Amino acid sequence: MEHIEAVLFDLDGTLIDSEHFYYSNWKPLLAMHFGLEINFDDWIRYFAGHTLVRNVQFLKEHWGIDTTEEFMWKETRAAYAKADMTKIALMPYAREILDALQQAGKRMALVTSSYQTTVDTVLGHHGLLPYFEFFVTRENVEYAKPNPEPYLQAVALLGVANEHVVAIEDTSTGLKAAQDAGITCIAVSRQAVERPKLEKASHLVENLLEVSQILLSSHPS
Repeated sequence: MEHIEAVLFDLDGTLIDSEHFYYSNWKPLLAMHFGLEINFDDWIRYFAGHTLVRNVQFLKEHWGIDTTEEFMWKETRAAYAKADMTKIALMPYAREILDALQQAGKRMALVTSSYQTTVDTVLGHHGLLPYFEFFVTRENVEYAKPNPEPYLQAVALLGVANEHVVAIEDTSTGLKAAQDAGITCIAVSRQAVERPKLEKASHLVENLLEVSQILLSSHPS
């Protein structure tokens, strides 16, 4: 991909191994307050990559759970604080791909449905904030992924033509947002329940090392 000038990274499940963290905090809340039992595959299939607003609506539509965004925000944030988000590990090869892209002179930014506080807490803990030119977070947009607004905003901030930008995503939500914004998307996931939904990506790989090899290949793709 010699023509690529900028790489836009998703955060959760792409750069940081946060889906188990979120699942481990949502699971007991759903069981305690609503009697709903979910497993990790359920989390990936139904909740991962979506906003709190969407997940609250999904609970109501699919399980008849009548709760509010305010209640779930309060409960989940309290759980996250107690669990300590700094314990969230990086995905394999996350630091290595950022180093490699930086050395290759690629511009990098983060496009996430998480809030800036989460970005600062987790990436700050790992010392990765300086790699990114800017951050498009949940509070920066009216409509989060799968709406293309976050990626449209990122491309506008870059000032680079779409064909010179690539997005790295791990969910169908992010893939749709990137592609609807006219951006090439590489999907990276080892989740069996998610991979079939990522087949429309330009590449579908299992880890960030493979992403790095694609991006820094000496042969045009």
